[in-house]
Amino acid sequence: SQIFEELCFSFSGQELTIALLEILAKSAVITYDQLKTGMLRLFDDIEDIQLDVPNVYEQLQSLLKQLEEKKILNHDITSNAPQKGRKRMTSEGENTKQGKE
Repeated sequence: SQIFEELCFSFSGQELTIALLEILAKSAVITYDQLKTGMLRLFDDIEDIQLDVPNVYEQLQSLLKQLEEKKILNHDITSNAPQKGRKRMTSEGENTKQGKE
């Protein structure tokens, strides 16, 4: 337990995520299809995640790049990654000044 805690403090969350996914994929605990399904679900929820993690798109791109370099994910998944979110559309009149014409 002490060794695990020390390892956790010496690595970033992203490094731990990559290591965990690498171990799970190589040991066949999760299949490639399960990993792909999980990533696609993450892609679908990215806009909601961005509310709590503003730089999630940058983190995701970095994570996917490393996972592809380590041959954990193929380009078929990483190429489907969402890009920076669209700005929220304002409703008509929301940004107009009241009473000034």
